[in-house]
Amino acid sequence: MKEINGRLVLITGGSSGIGLALAEQLFAQGASVVILARDQLRLDTAVAQIEHQRWSPSQKLGALSADVTDEPALHQALTQLKTNYGLPDLVINCAGVARPGYAETLEPQIFHWTMDINYFGTVNVCQTLLPDLIARGSGHIVNFSSLAGVIGVFGYTAYSGSKFAVRGYSDALRSEMKPKGILVSVVYPPDTDTPQLAWEDQFKPFETRVIAGSDHPLPADKVAADVIKAIRRDKVNIVPGGEAKFLFFAATRLGGGIFPIMDMLVRYAMKKKATHEKREKAAIE
Repeated sequence: MKEINGRLVLITGGSSGIGLALAEQLFAQGASVVILARDQLRLDTAVAQIEHQRWSPSQKLGALSADVTDEPALHQALTQLKTNYGLPDLVINCAGVARPGYAETLEPQIFHWTMDINYFGTVNVCQTLLPDLIARGSGHIVNFSSLAGVIGVFGYTAYSGSKFAVRGYSDALRSEMKPKGILVSVVYPPDTDTPQLAWEDQFKPFETRVIAGSDHPLPADKVAADVIKAIRRDKVNIVPGGEAKFLFFAATRLGGGIFPIMDMLVRYAMKKKATHEKREKAAIE
């Protein structure tokens, strides 16, 4: 999709984080934008923020309140989208959650909740819009996975599982849709500075923090800019950030060969945790 100006874009999870950054930048480049999220108040705030980026009086800007896991409500919202704005040229599935923690301590509902939003939320949007996109014979679907959907991340069993699922679904969907004129891309962002990351940080295991080291999250605006640049080039795999590209390359080329490296990092992190706990115990005594 080389031309953004004049296109209609739907962004789920568009009221905050990467989704909001994408909405602002695409609107600034002349696209009409409709964001979809659950919270109407946050949607209203986001629309007011996006409006400041208006490029042309003819651009459409709207918001739809719906939960991507609620199929009837989502179907109603997407019907409203088609009636009031039209069928989108670009669909970006950005809605997502993460709740890290040691696997044995996570309750089953955490896995269901994460899979429902990250995987089935993506599937629900795609499956609802696919018949119309196929009938038209054009469109671009961009689904957000994660680097954790390529490399299993310590402390992120629920999240990694859901993002591997998004990757598998999207790869299979791409094969089916390409002959029908519809491109399917997958985004693999690294840690990104968003409200979601700030919230999940409180649950991260000690080892996860050590493995991450001094890495700084990418700004949401940077991730959004990289994603839009790749969309313009019709890229299938979109990996924002230089370090993330290296990790993606290593994971996809080495396959199981990445495991010894990850195991080494985990052993190092566990030693650091043991040392930390000894110091804390000594300080108390």
